[in-house]
Amino acid sequence: MVYVIINILLLLILMFLLFFLGKKKLKFTFRVLFAVILGLLLGYVVRLISKNDGNIINQSMIWYNVVASGYVRLLQMLVMPLIFASITMAMINIKGDTKLAKITVIIISVLMITTAISALVGFFISKFFDLNAFSLEAVVGDISEAANKYEGRLETLSAKPVPQQLLEIIPTNPFNAIAGFGGSPTLSVVFFSAIVGTCALALKKTNVESFMFFSKMISSLNDVIMNMVNFVMKLTPYGVLALMAKFMATSDLKAFAQLGQFLLASYIAIFIMMIVHTIILMMFGFNPIKYYKKSFPTLAFAFSSRTSAGTLPMTINTLKNKMGIDEGISNLSASLSVTIGQNGCAGIYPAMVIAMIAPTLGINAFEPEFLIKSIIIITISSFGIAGVGGGATNAALINLSVLNFPVGLVGILIGIEPLIDMGRTMLNVNDGMIAATTTGKICNAVNMDKFNEDDIEYQDNQESASI
Repeated sequence: MVYVIINILLLLILMFLLFFLGKKKLKFTFRVLFAVILGLLLGYVVRLISKNDGNIINQSMIWYNVVASGYVRLLQMLVMPLIFASITMAMINIKGDTKLAKITVIIISVLMITTAISALVGFFISKFFDLNAFSLEAVVGDISEAANKYEGRLETLSAKPVPQQLLEIIPTNPFNAIAGFGGSPTLSVVFFSAIVGTCALALKKTNVESFMFFSKMISSLNDVIMNMVNFVMKLTPYGVLALMAKFMATSDLKAFAQLGQFLLASYIAIFIMMIVHTIILMMFGFNPIKYYKKSFPTLAFAFSSRTSAGTLPMTINTLKNKMGIDEGISNLSASLSVTIGQNGCAGIYPAMVIAMIAPTLGINAFEPEFLIKSIIIITISSFGIAGVGGGATNAALINLSVLNFPVGLVGILIGIEPLIDMGRTMLNVNDGMIAATTTGKICNAVNMDKFNEDDIEYQDNQESASI
């Protein structure tokens, strides 16, 4: 019990240090970066103090979870209301159906193109590292047990054909979808919000008074939710500190070492895609240094929390208030990217798994016909993959089932999922922001003066910013 108390006191001391740095007006970005480093060090110290005693670590993490999971839950609490308010506002604020259709097509096109590129990167990285299922089986042993487990999960996914999954996007009860129930609740809320916004926009021609009342009501709702977002954002350094400490204290470092080659290959693929994103930014006239400086807190939280949906409030806030992207485009792009075209989970990962299994079946994964077919399948399958629940694992299962490949490898890789998923989630969130910036530039809906100005805090210049 003494060791547990010591671990809790260490967390409280570091939280107070972050509070003190806020009082001293240290920039929000640097406080988040500092929190990441402190969290990793704290997690390592907890392991040392606890002498790797699982019981002591688990007891300590129960209290760490109050901060770590509490912060994530606060953000998740905002997701569905934020999607509803932001998408509805996007529909109302975008003038004309043609412009709305154009913006939606551009956003989805960017997400799909980058997913296809990420899949190609995944294939070639696997080739470069000479990764294959045989080598991993030699490291961790027989895969039959893992295969049986994930075969059952595959049957559950396969029980719903693509037409059924598309049908489930239409909610029979929108309040049920907002509560997070259903096959694809996030997409269902996006769909319902788009219908509400479109119908409200139609009132502008037939009943201006009703339209104005509804518009003000949604605008007020959006303002309240965004104020809630600003409040939660100020807690980010504390949440990141506890999340990183929990990760370091509880992760199976031996498993990471055993599967280190796949881990390294995954992060190199993620890094390459970040470079691709940077090139896209430069092609559209954005300063990548300013972009990453402003997006760092959002990407850091995505990395530590492993939740694209939970990062949504931060993503929208960053795009709109820091980068000067049009509100409608920010809302629409960030919301769609949670469920469409995730470069890390639905692009790189399934491509690497396919490339690793193919040689064991006597298939040349780089034969042009197979490679092109696989990339097309991966890209199409990325639609709504996050809505299924399980992210990258489900993406791999679905793509393997389409190709009639065995799924046992997915069970093996689950051992290092947490660490790889951190980088994948960061990449997913970054792709959504890239889609927003490029769409904003194409549609001439970016305030470049705001983008180029010095980084601003989440209202840190106000008295309450020192939280």
